[in-house]
Amino acid sequence: MDKYTVERIPSGIPGFDKIIDGGIQKNSVLMVRGGTGTGKTLFGLQYLYHGAKENDDPGIFISFAESKEAIYQHGILFDWDFNALEKKNKFVFIKYAPHEVVKIIEEGGGTIRDTVEAIGAKRMVIDSLTAYALLFESEYRSNESVLNLFEMLRKWNCTTMVTSEKSVNPNDGDTERLGFFTDGIINFYYLRNDTSRVRALEIIKMRDTKHSTSISPFEITKNGLVVKPDGKVPQFK
Repeated sequence: MDKYTVERIPSGIPGFDKIIDGGIQKNSVLMVRGGTGTGKTLFGLQYLYHGAKENDDPGIFISFAESKEAIYQHGILFDWDFNALEKKNKFVFIKYAPHEVVKIIEEGGGTIRDTVEAIGAKRMVIDSLTAYALLFESEYRSNESVLNLFEMLRKWNCTTMVTSEKSVNPNDGDTERLGFFTDGIINFYYLRNDTSRVRALEIIKMRDTKHSTSISPFEITKNGLVVKPDGKVPQFK
């Protein structure tokens, strides 16, 4: 492969790769932002499940809030059997308190690094970065630690998504500094018009990628999240 060629991996989300130049840049770190109930965790789980099931990419889900039972139950609703993947060493769920991750970073990776090496992890989801960033007394210390976390992830050759529990509006400017440290930012919206709501996502940035600049609607079906690249979002408030 030419050294200037960008290697990409399939996301496993129907329609999504069409708006990001064919796939996610390998070994990148992406931030997935949105308010509660917008579909961020589902997006990450679908990315991990299809990576392990269809592409033989073992994955790790790191949670700061939800339990293993809750996450596995989310999967069953869409016929994603994470328990079966776990038995095949294709998936690992880890729950940490945010302060435990600070110590792990200071130690150079600790149990996270050991798990990545043990299963040969290629994909990772961290849910959510917001809980982690709240640990620190100053924005400077928070940014410093998050930057160290991202650099550590890149060294492990994992393609990682980190969620951020932050309500975003298409009409607002972007002032969040944490996003500057990532290779990409995806905003998730739950937009309201006069009579209903529509789920949508928008690529704010994606390094080395000719991505869509449109807001793309998506649906949550019985098989998971489906993006409509050519869909139109109605006028919203």
